[in-house]
Amino acid sequence: MGNFSKEIEKFMRKAKNALNNENGKAMRKGLNAGAKVYKDIVKPIIPVLSKSTDFRRKNTLKNNLRHKTTIARDKESGKAIIRIRRTKGRKMASIHANTRDKTDPFYWFLVDRGTSKMRGANFMEQGKRLGEKRALEAAKNKYFEEMKKFMR
Repeated sequence: MGNFSKEIEKFMRKAKNALNNENGKAMRKGLNAGAKVYKDIVKPIIPVLSKSTDFRRKNTLKNNLRHKTTIARDKESGKAIIRIRRTKGRKMASIHANTRDKTDPFYWFLVDRGTSKMRGANFMEQGKRLGEKRALEAAKNKYFEEMKKFMR
């Protein structure tokens, strides 16, 4: 009888591990789908320069809207962060630095939140207000779709 119970415990552990791994994968896909929907909503709101200059490209802020998805080690929770960031781990210049890089979006928060002499565009808040429900719905739908595929 002991051998049979050990086999059942072993099978249950394997099933639980497989479900946990698949949960993490489905969660990542769901969060990515939600972030994509959110980004599609925010991109048209982001202000654009009327033309490129010697120091700034026209669509610098739009081109640097990125998301990062993280899943907890226990694969029970996760989050997607959507921000203006540079590619490949490159750092943004400080406000006081004199940079010739036309693609550096170091000024994004000045445009978004404003300065003492300029009102902010608040495109990140507007995007959150407009797209939060749709992004959550897309994330849930994708998560359940992926989990249903695994259960078959």
